[in-house]
Amino acid sequence: MWEDIKKSWTAGGMLYKLIWVNVGVFVLLNLAFGFTKLTGIQLSENVSGGFSLFATTDLPTLLYRPWSILTHMFAHKEIFHLLFNMMLLWWMGRMYVSVVGSRRLLSTYIMGGLAGFIIYALSVNILPGLSMEEVSFAYGASAAIMAIFTATATLNPTKRIPFFLFGSVELKYIAIGYVLFDYFGIMGDSGHETGGRIAHLGGAAFGYFLIVYSRKGINIVRWLEVIIDMIMSSIPTSSSNSFSKRFSFTKSIRKKPKVTRPPKSDDDFNSERKDREDRLDLILEKISRHGYDHLSKEEKKFLFTQSKK
Repeated sequence: MWEDIKKSWTAGGMLYKLIWVNVGVFVLLNLAFGFTKLTGIQLSENVSGGFSLFATTDLPTLLYRPWSILTHMFAHKEIFHLLFNMMLLWWMGRMYVSVVGSRRLLSTYIMGGLAGFIIYALSVNILPGLSMEEVSFAYGASAAIMAIFTATATLNPTKRIPFFLFGSVELKYIAIGYVLFDYFGIMGDSGHETGGRIAHLGGAAFGYFLIVYSRKGINIVRWLEVIIDMIMSSIPTSSSNSFSKRFSFTKSIRKKPKVTRPPKSDDDFNSERKDREDRLDLILEKISRHGYDHLSKEEKKFLFTQSKK
């Protein structure tokens, strides 16, 4: 069972895990909302705060629910909010994870959400124009997804994407358009909507600087990735391979046609697999330190070949 859990933390699997976690939390929250409404139980504070899953900008209240700084980025209340976010996550996440792997996808998601909330909370508590008499709550994956969006666009700025009404558009212009939409939207919004847009901008800025610094050999999310590795490596497993050697690509088992040559011995098979994993590990570490653009053509070809297995 533990081995299956580890294998699920793979490049493609991680993206779908994030989507399903968001969907699962949405279902549970709305079941709780419906129960509260139907039974007439007065839990107004819990309802407005997403049963303590939403993060609040009221610092004294936040001290009593510190976990909400993490849980809020997986919590949605409205169905269209969830659908839009998950479609954008799936769209951008596929491109992003194919280059940087699942660990970086997860760390970007979490740190983008944290960066968005920090900017949002600071703005509400410092800027006079955003101060509110009532407690404000933050929820949703938008800031986390904007971090993935801008990181993907920074990695592949000239990649052309079919875009509604505009034909094929370079990814960097789509990302810039989303950022400007949030920035100028601040002018016409007030209260929670303005704070939400500020959180989006905070997440977008984090995604951009993550890639900029990674190209200089600085991994600003390394500390979080170390924690992720520690958590995963602490799960009991019969395999001696660490999670960090398997987080990026799933090696699916396919039926092979019968061949006339004698089969490889277990020692030969395991030795070749270990060599491939070691080489893959070195390439991923190089991406983490210097960025994808610093790979040689041979390394890029090897990475592409492994991602298709």
